[in-house]
Amino acid sequence: MYGSGRGGVAGLTGTVPRAPRLVSPEWLPAAKSRSGILGWVAATDIAISLLLMIFVCVAGPSLVVPVIPRTWPIPPLWLPLHLSQATSVSLIYFAIVLGGVGVACGLVAVRRGARPNLRLLAAGVIVAIIVLALLPPGGSTDSLSYAAYGRIALIGHNPYVMTPAQLRAIGDPIGLQTTRNWQTDPSLYGPVAIAVDWVAAKVGGITISYTVEWLKLLFALAFGVIALVLDRLFRCDPAARARAHLLWTVNPLMLWAVVGGDHIDGLGAGLGILGLLVARTATAGPSARIPPARALAAGLLVGAAIAVKAPYFPLGLALAWSCRNSIKATAAAGVGGVVAVVPGYLIAGPAALKDLLVRSSNLVTFDSFWRLFYSPFGYDSMPRGLELFAAAGCVVVAALLARRLPAGPPRLPAIRPAIALMLAWLLVWPLQRPWYDAIAFCLLAVVPASRLDWLMLIRAVPTAMAMATGYVARSPATWLTHVIGFVGSDLSPWIRLGTALAAVILCVLGAWTLRQPRAERPAVEVAALT
Repeated sequence: MYGSGRGGVAGLTGTVPRAPRLVSPEWLPAAKSRSGILGWVAATDIAISLLLMIFVCVAGPSLVVPVIPRTWPIPPLWLPLHLSQATSVSLIYFAIVLGGVGVACGLVAVRRGARPNLRLLAAGVIVAIIVLALLPPGGSTDSLSYAAYGRIALIGHNPYVMTPAQLRAIGDPIGLQTTRNWQTDPSLYGPVAIAVDWVAAKVGGITISYTVEWLKLLFALAFGVIALVLDRLFRCDPAARARAHLLWTVNPLMLWAVVGGDHIDGLGAGLGILGLLVARTATAGPSARIPPARALAAGLLVGAAIAVKAPYFPLGLALAWSCRNSIKATAAAGVGGVVAVVPGYLIAGPAALKDLLVRSSNLVTFDSFWRLFYSPFGYDSMPRGLELFAAAGCVVVAALLARRLPAGPPRLPAIRPAIALMLAWLLVWPLQRPWYDAIAFCLLAVVPASRLDWLMLIRAVPTAMAMATGYVARSPATWLTHVIGFVGSDLSPWIRLGTALAAVILCVLGAWTLRQPRAERPAVEVAALT
C-alpha cells in the first residue's frame, strides 16, 4: 500500500527510524551482491547514455539537433562536427534505450537494497545539467518556437494572433532565424509561458541562440529545483530517496526531454508538483484539512502551472478535491488559482482561449495509438468526433485509477488524485509528446514503488525515440527513413496502446503492488547510480 512497506513515504507520517550512517560497515554490500552489480550496471548505463546525449548536442546541427546560429564562445556551445544522419540517429536511439535500461536496473537494485553514493550522484547530476544547459537543444525545435512567440510579444503583437510565419514575413531578425515548423500556428501556451518567452526574448536580443540559451538555463534550474525538493522530501528514507532520484534526477529520459530538449514542461511540472507538495495536512486521515495559508500557496503554484500549459488543469481538480474537507481551504486554493490564471488571460484577450479550445483538440501526434484505429480506413487526419471518444476514454481511465490505485501519501492528499487524472490524460489523449511525461515522473517519484513505474518507463523509451528526429525536416537515406518510420508509426503507437490497456487491466485486477524481493543484505553505500 502507498505510505507503508518498503519504499514508503517516510518522514510524512510522523516519527521514523533514524537512517543508518552511510559509513556503517554492517550496511556495506557483499562483494558479489546482486544489488551491487545491478547498481553498477545502472550507473554505467546512465553515464554512457548522458555522455552520448551530450556528444550529439556538442556535434551541432544534425537530424537530431536543429540549426541555430553558432555564437562561440557564448552558449549555446557546439562544434561543427557534421554528424551523418545515420550516426546522429543511431547514437541518440542507443542513448535513449541505454538510459531506460539503466533506470530499470537501478530501480531493481534499490528494491534489493542498493543505495547510491549521494555525493557522487549530486556531483554527476549537477555537471550533467550544467553541460546540457550550455548546449543547443536536441530532439525538438520547440524552444525556437518559444523564441518566436516571445519576440512577437516583445515587439507589441499578440502571439495568440500573429504567427511565426508573419514574424518572418516582416523581416524580423528572430523570425528569419526560426524553424520552418509550426510557422502558421499562433501560440497554444499559457500566459505565464508567454511571459517567460518575453523575458528571454528581451534578454536574448536579436540572436535566437541567446533567447534559446536563457530558456535552457531557466528550465535546467526548474529541473534542479524539483530534484532538490524530492531529495529533501525523502531525506529520512534512503530507499525512497534513491528511487525518486532514479525516476527524475538521474533519469536520462527526463534530462533529455526537459533540459536537453529545452521544454517548458519542466517549468510547468515544477510549479505543479511544488503546489501539490505544499498542500500538506497537519495530520493524517480522511478528515484531515489543509491549512488555508497552504491552500492559498498551493493554488498560486498550481494555477501558475496551468497558466504555463492548459493540460495541467487536472492538477487544479486534484487540489480542489484535496481541500474538500474545509471551506476555507477550498476558497483559499480557488483564490490562488484565479490570481495566477485569470489576469494573464485577460491581458492576452479572447484569442488565447479561442486557440486553446479550438485548435489544441484538433491534432493527433504521428505516434498516437489512435492512428492504429482510423488510419487503416483511409483517414489521413483526425476523424470528426475523435476527441469525444478520447475524452470519454480519459474519464473512464481516470475513474478506474481513482478507484483502484493504492492509497496515496497520508499527509499529501492531492498526490493520488493528481496521478489518476494526469495519467489518464497521458495514456489516452491523442495529442502527446514524450516531454509531457515530466509531470508523471514527478508524481511517481513522490509515492512508493508500484507497477506504474514500469508502465511509464517502458512507454517513455519508444516515445522518446519517435520524437528524437520528429521535428527536423531533412531527407534521410531510404533505410533510415524506414527505421524512423517504424519507430514512430509502428513501435511507439503499439507500446502506447499496450501500456494504456495494461493500466486498465491492472486497475481491474488491483495488481499495482510490486512483489517484494527476497531478503538480501542491505547495501547503503554503493558507488553506483551516480
